[in-house]
Amino acid sequence: MTQLLKPLLVAGLLLAGSAAVHAEDAAPGMPEQGMHMMDPAKRDAMMAKHLQALHDKLKIQPKQEAAWQAFAASMKPEKMEKPLMDDKATAPEKMESMMQRQQARMQKRLDALKAFYGQLTPEQQKIMDHLHGPHGMPRHPKKPDGAPPANG
Repeated sequence: MTQLLKPLLVAGLLLAGSAAVHAEDAAPGMPEQGMHMMDPAKRDAMMAKHLQALHDKLKIQPKQEAAWQAFAASMKPEKMEKPLMDDKATAPEKMESMMQRQQARMQKRLDALKAFYGQLTPEQQKIMDHLHGPHGMPRHPKKPDGAPPANG
């Protein structure tokens, strides 16, 4: 029984993962689960608002504007196109290809961040350092009472 159970479990997990990858967006009225599930127009508006708030907090000077524009452009999500994959590629090969594409996108963002960061004053760098939380992820503002903001 256990010899049959393990392959069935693996097949079920692969099928579930495949279904999730190929599933269409949630039906209208379904709750959205983060920016990646948002309507692109809403996501772009939220991103623009976030970038404007960062621009204002940093008090970007005119001489820093070109570096800011390059940085802001690098932060915008790229259109995710389905990559051309060899149907004969193995699952590890497909994942490695996906990882390489993601790493290339992140490298572009890192290069833009370094160029922008180099244009900031020490005070602006402190603000930027504070806003970038652990593991390079942006910090989310807390409520005045110190509690994190509610999701949703």
